[in-house]
Amino acid sequence: TLSCLQDMGELAGMFPDLVQGSSSGVSWTLKMLDLSLNWGLKMASPGSLQGLRVEILNLRGTQLGAVAVKALGLEKLDVLYAQTATAELAAETVAHFELQGLTVERSKIGYISQEALASCRSLEILGLSGTGLTELPPGFLAAMPRLRRLDLSGNRLQITTLCRNETGDASGLTTLNLSGNGLSTLPPATFSCVPHLRELLLPYNQLLSLQGHLFQDLQQLETLNLDKNPLLNLGKSWLAALPALTTLSLLDTQILRSPDPSFWGAKSLHTLSLRLPALDAPAVLSL
Repeated sequence: TLSCLQDMGELAGMFPDLVQGSSSGVSWTLKMLDLSLNWGLKMASPGSLQGLRVEILNLRGTQLGAVAVKALGLEKLDVLYAQTATAELAAETVAHFELQGLTVERSKIGYISQEALASCRSLEILGLSGTGLTELPPGFLAAMPRLRRLDLSGNRLQITTLCRNETGDASGLTTLNLSGNGLSTLPPATFSCVPHLRELLLPYNQLLSLQGHLFQDLQQLETLNLDKNPLLNLGKSWLAALPALTTLSLLDTQILRSPDPSFWGAKSLHTLSLRLPALDAPAVLSL
């Protein structure tokens, strides 16, 4: 990391036994190849890492896009962290390696086509933070049946498209990050297709009101983060629909100024994060 590499092919010259054709005739398997913060890295000579097996490849902070990785000749790649200037998800790379994880944060994707989505069935982890997304294509989650962790933070999503699935199939998603999307309302069916969700991250949004029926499909949810939301209007026993909830974070919200800041119904809650405001009268919480 933080070096002056310009071409990934330079690695074969530095470490000739990384690739096939070495004296032993056996290529390496690397748990991680971290080339992050090589700001000048922008080339991937075709076949330059022929036969190398890599579990995790980190190209954050380089000029090398995810699409270029396909030409390197890698025998195996499981997880890729990259940035790309292209306006399309690196679907060909995902399909070629049958990637388990792909993160292309702070890239200019903007829109995901149905064709690209069809190539992503192998993904278990997908990171799309700060990629300019405003909506998700129909059947987004259904197209990735193995997906468990999804990061959509730092976009401007119309989150009503998350569960827009004509088949009605439930996703196996367990972690969903919707931080910093400017969300002000969440319709009742927002999470209807993710009943296995265990961690829901919603900080840095503009949520004013929450009602219990919003969470009625999240019977397995354990962690809920609502930091940095106004939260002025909370339904009575708004947490009663979350029987498995153990961790709740409400830092920098106005929940203590709501008419009834009640926490009744959260029967499994054991970790609660609040910042108490400076008030003339004592704050009273129903726990």
